Amino acid sequence: MLGKKFLFVIPILILSSCTKIERFGRGKANEVVIVYDSTIKEAKLLESTLEDTFYTPRPELLFTTYPVTYDQFAPFKGYRNVVIITTYSSPIYPVFKKIFGERPPGIHVSKNVYMEGDAVIGIISSTPTTLWNFVYEKKDFIKGLLLKRYREILRRKAYFAGHDKKFSKEFGKKYGFTFDFPEGWAYVVEDTNFVSVAKHYPDRFMFFYRENAPRLFDGKEIVDLRNELTKKYYDGDYVYTEHLVTKDTTFMGEPAVKVIGIWQNDKEYIGGPFQTIAFNLNNKFYMFDMAVFAPDRNEKLQFLLRMELIVESFHLTE
Repeated sequence: MLGKKFLFVIPILILSSCTKIERFGRGKANEVVIVYDSTIKEAKLLESTLEDTFYTPRPELLFTTYPVTYDQFAPFKGYRNVVIITTYSSPIYPVFKKIFGERPPGIHVSKNVYMEGDAVIGIISSTPTTLWNFVYEKKDFIKGLLLKRYREILRRKAYFAGHDKKFSKEFGKKYGFTFDFPEGWAYVVEDTNFVSVAKHYPDRFMFFYRENAPRLFDGKEIVDLRNELTKKYYDGDYVYTEHLVTKDTTFMGEPAVKVIGIWQNDKEYIGGPFQTIAFNLNNKFYMFDMAVFAPDRNEKLQFLLRMELIVESFHLTE
C-alpha cells in the first residue's frame, strides 16, 4: 500500500490555528440540530436527506442530526448548525420570530444567533400541507446550505498550514495542469501520464492520470481502470465491490463520473475509503483519485472531503 511506502519530512507545527477553527459554535461541523413541534414529518424527511451513509469501511454519516422539540432545544442553543421547521401557527413560531422577525414563507438564514459562529436556518410556511410540499421540494437545497458551511470549515482545516505555491507551480510545469496544494504534500510516484502525491497524519494519497485522447467510460470501466493503475503503482490495491457507489456528475462544466467506495490490499491486510472522478476535457481524458488509510481514526470521511476541495482547484497550465 502506498501509504506505508513513502517517507518525507514534515515540520512539526503547533496547531493553534486548528484550535481556532474549532473554537466557535458548539458541536461538530457536521452536526445539525433539527427543531420541530407539529412538524415531525418534515423533520424526519430532512433527517433522512442529510444522513448520507459512506463506508470508510465502517458506516459514517455525512451529517449527524439531532431532531428535538422546542422543549428539548435549550441545551442545543449555540450549536453550529440549527434548522427550525415551523408554520405561523406552530408553537415554535415565537422562537422563529425572535430570531428572524416577521418573514414571508421560505428559507431564512441568520448567523451568530446564540453563539459566535453558529447559524440558524429557518423554514416557514403558511400551513402544514404547504410546509410538507416546500420541505420536500427544497430538501436538497437545504442540504446544500449546510454542506457549504461544512466545506468552508474543512477548507480552513485543509489549508491551515498555508498554500504550497512552489509545489503547485512546479507540478503545473511538469504536467500541464495543477492544483492549489496545501503545505505538506509530496511526490510519491511520477510516470509519463501518472503522478501520485501523499501526506501523513493520517495517510492520504491522491493520484492523477491522463490520456491524450478522450474516452467513453462508465462507472465499471473507471473501477477497472483504477484497479489496473493501483495494481501497478499501489502494490496491488483494488476496489472492494461491496458498498460501491457510482454517480453521474459534472466537473469543470463537463460530464463526469464519480466513484466512491473502499480500497483494500490483501497482501498488506489494509484498506480504507476512496473517491475517484473521471472526465474528458479539451480532447483529453482525466482521472483523479483520493484515498485514505487511517485505521486509528473513526472519522475518515472528512479527509476525503478535504482532498475533494483540493481536486476542485484543478486548472490547466498548458
